[in-house]
Amino acid sequence: MIELLKERTATQQQELEGVLIPMIKEVNTPEKYVSLLALLYGYYYPLEQHIAGHTDISFPGRFERRRKAPLLLDDIAAISGEPAAEFPLCTDLPEIVDNAQAMGAMYVLENFTMSGPLISQMLLHNLHTPELPKAMTFFQGYGSDTVSYWDTFVHYVQGYHGTEEQQERVLGAAAATLLKFKAWLSGAQELQ
Repeated sequence: MIELLKERTATQQQELEGVLIPMIKEVNTPEKYVSLLALLYGYYYPLEQHIAGHTDISFPGRFERRRKAPLLLDDIAAISGEPAAEFPLCTDLPEIVDNAQAMGAMYVLENFTMSGPLISQMLLHNLHTPELPKAMTFFQGYGSDTVSYWDTFVHYVQGYHGTEEQQERVLGAAAATLLKFKAWLSGAQELQ
């Protein structure tokens, strides 16, 4: 199932990267970093709320341990030196009404976590501020446990024995999550 997810979402993944990577490369001040983190929070927070309501109780370690939105707020506070303010939240989220769709959306978030070290390197290259290393918990994912968390997620997805229709819902939700993420980022880019 993981290979199928990768294959069926490759185009949407590339389209998202086409918007996100240039945004990351433009971050060269603490203010731009806060703006990037706030933008990510605006998508992550409502999406994670949406996912949490539909994850199966069989999910290992529960979804709560995988939430990243609080890390974004911590990073904003660390880089700005003050508590995070309220930020605009995305309302155009992918449909998630069952565990299959929650799993598809989680695939996108967990896969993005695996990109964290690469993104951290880009940010460290362009943004030179002493607070930055303390303000990168979001991109550090699960720290030294990131690979084991990914492996656990892969094992869970590989063990999913849903019907063909449910598997299509997993795939559809993953693609929709990427498309909605790209649309959210693109909309913010147009406002700048």
